[in-house]
Amino acid sequence: MIDAFIWWLSVEILGLIALPITFVLFKSLPDRGYAFGKGLSILFVSYFLWLAASLHIMPNTRWAIFLLIAALALVSILLLKGRYRQIQGFLSQNRKLVIATELIFLLFFVLWAVIRAYNSDILFGEKPMDFAFLNAVLRSEYFPPHDPWLSGYSISYYYFGYLMMAVLTKLTGIASSISFNLSLALIFALTAIGAFSILYNLVKLSRGGIKAAIGFGLVAAGLLLILA
Repeated sequence: MIDAFIWWLSVEILGLIALPITFVLFKSLPDRGYAFGKGLSILFVSYFLWLAASLHIMPNTRWAIFLLIAALALVSILLLKGRYRQIQGFLSQNRKLVIATELIFLLFFVLWAVIRAYNSDILFGEKPMDFAFLNAVLRSEYFPPHDPWLSGYSISYYYFGYLMMAVLTKLTGIASSISFNLSLALIFALTAIGAFSILYNLVKLSRGGIKAAIGFGLVAAGLLLILA
């Protein structure tokens, strides 16, 4: 339970740090990309860690991740200058959107975390390979990561998704056997608010009301992740 809370809180903090960046990047959208902040912050930190570790500029360590988060925060602070009142006004005027987004994220995260808690074994299908790749990324000082199946070789496969979840694993200090399932819950929740945001923006751009936008956004998340 405490691990799930730490994982959720870490993602929330990263999303908050990236808020000024998403506000600028998605200035044309009614929700200013609020729902994308969490995913983008993880993406930015992971990409620059991958780049630095691939070029042997900086190793794949926890302190490196904190350094990159600090750099992300610095960029946000610079963007915040001259936009503080705009962002404050947006959050104040769009409280229903912010609350709805956070509740949907929390609901879908908890839902899949509970489901995985009742079926937490890392067995069958590609799960053992996924787990091996996650641990290979965690244990590699530089990239590409060591191949878990062939000693002395590196992974010749797409591993960036594992890297993103490994970044959160190192950041939170949670064991990979637990973070593996929390990663699945996080992807589920990020997909939910992504679908919600797309429909919300489409309805608002079509001059729909706030209730209709939130309602259709919630339906989109449900259709994509539950009924589908």
